[in-house]
Amino acid sequence: MMNPSSMHVALFTDSNVFAGTERHILELAGALKEEGVAVSIACPSDSPLRRAAEEMQIGHIVIEKRGLLDIHAILHLWKLLATGKLDLIHAHNGRTALAAAVAGRVAGKGRVVATQHFIDPAHAGRVGWRAGISRAAHRWVQRHTHHYIAVSHAAERAMIARERSLAGKVSVVPNGISAPEAAALVPAREVRRELGIPADALLIVCVARLQKEKDVPALIAAMGQVAAQFPNARCVIAGEGEERAMLEEQIRGTAWSRQITLTGFRKDALSLINAADVFVLPSRAEPFGLVLLEAMALGKPVVSMAAGGPLEIVKSGETGFLVPPGDSAVLAGAIIALLRDPEMRRSTGTKGMLRYQQEFTARAMGRATLDVYKRASCVPAPPTPGMEAKCESC
Repeated sequence: MMNPSSMHVALFTDSNVFAGTERHILELAGALKEEGVAVSIACPSDSPLRRAAEEMQIGHIVIEKRGLLDIHAILHLWKLLATGKLDLIHAHNGRTALAAAVAGRVAGKGRVVATQHFIDPAHAGRVGWRAGISRAAHRWVQRHTHHYIAVSHAAERAMIARERSLAGKVSVVPNGISAPEAAALVPAREVRRELGIPADALLIVCVARLQKEKDVPALIAAMGQVAAQFPNARCVIAGEGEERAMLEEQIRGTAWSRQITLTGFRKDALSLINAADVFVLPSRAEPFGLVLLEAMALGKPVVSMAAGGPLEIVKSGETGFLVPPGDSAVLAGAIIALLRDPEMRRSTGTKGMLRYQQEFTARAMGRATLDVYKRASCVPAPPTPGMEAKCESC
């Protein structure tokens, strides 16, 4: 089994944006570094992730994005594996998993691990000849990937349902985050003042990409019941996406439009969450729900949907509330219950913070991921007749 202090790992993504997956990679890199792993982030030169890695003094490997089967990326990774400069490549989407698997196969050394961040990845929806080619490519990658990580049991179940051969080859490692630094947050009163929200107003916050799967319309609809009960309540939704124009139109068509604000993307999302009385994530099918951890780490009561990752994060009635996906009436009821009872908000937020500290820290994620790396690095010994092959090191 490989010693962490001598392990060289690259976290590989071709992303040039900074969203949940990229936040996960950065948190994981920091946690692995603390465990003594020589970790680098492999990504395009224009990626915000590369700049963030530099700020955190984490090594980076520039690999530009050049098409589906990226020969340049494969050659670069092959050289790093073949020369021993890398021991393991940890890929974070299908295209990088393909390049990593090919590089590892050609080099004849090193290990490949891949994380599944979604319940329904893009390739799962392909049809016709494209679906056939995609299935063949993914099965080849699966044979040459030493182990998989799923960010939730929901993601793991979906993976095995698509490909039974993955059973026993997937470990669930929940996302984790570092505790927010209170000194780095903009004071709640300043956030409220900037957004024109009175200090005594009850504030509901949602931070999400404005995409169909996030189901922000359900929250906007729920605000009708909330506004009827609490005329001073405000809802702030932070994020960008292709549904923004549609959401703006939906808001204009309501009688409670003045109580809802779309801010667009905000770099200070944590400060916005910290200014909230209640945090809501209305996604119909969230593979994990990293932003729920951020709210819980700040001691905020959360309301989310009873589907996917949130089922594994939120203990309904204890650390927050889970409601049926798409049911704006029940969503409104959960929000109203929290707004009506300050003591419930306090106790629910406190229990959520404790749950985060016990189960969802970046350190816990780093250690669990390192266990997967060790498992992937095991070399099976020749089996004794009638016995299963066993690892020589474990």
